[in-house]
Amino acid sequence: MRILLIEDNRDHAELIQRALDAGFPNVRVEIATTAKQGYQTLKDKNKRFDLVLSDFYLPDAKGESHVRVLNKAAPDIPIVVITGQGDEKVAARSIKAGAEDYVVKTREVLAALPKILRRAIVKHNSHQNKRKREMQKHMHHQKQKVQKVLGEMAAIDRKMKSLQKQNRRKKADKGIVNPAVEGLMDRFESLKKFVRKVFLSRETR
Repeated sequence: MRILLIEDNRDHAELIQRALDAGFPNVRVEIATTAKQGYQTLKDKNKRFDLVLSDFYLPDAKGESHVRVLNKAAPDIPIVVITGQGDEKVAARSIKAGAEDYVVKTREVLAALPKILRRAIVKHNSHQNKRKREMQKHMHHQKQKVQKVLGEMAAIDRKMKSLQKQNRRKKADKGIVNPAVEGLMDRFESLKKFVRKVFLSRETR
């Protein structure tokens, strides 16, 4: 278990560290004493964390804006907010900003902290899987729409080419050509290129 702890109070950080050591057999905790240091740690590509545990009130960042920055910096990592003071409104604001859970620093909570963090990881993974399924479903529907559009474009293309052949026969037989047909074909070719660029490029992403 690899945890990033963002906590400016060294005494609190030590108590939390002890609780984590007691609850996880091989926990590795990295402590950041400021929000800025926490953000920089998350940006380090050589470091990977299973969870971020952060105080809600820090000297250089406060409240849900801090949680939002954490969530943006590490969207795939569950965030649990822990603070010495708070209420249901603060908890709701934290969760709305992207935290999986919110706890107040008490002796009872510290004893149960490993269990709370495990639950947060399970909850986060469940949310991630749900979002993944929703995205796959959306992409499937989009692919069906793309295939329908391309099928209709192919049918129109066949009709346009047939019309173009007829127009060219008239020109060969009677020297008469309908410039509107040729102009329409040019416009349709441009439309096909646009459709391929927009729809097919999306399919390959």
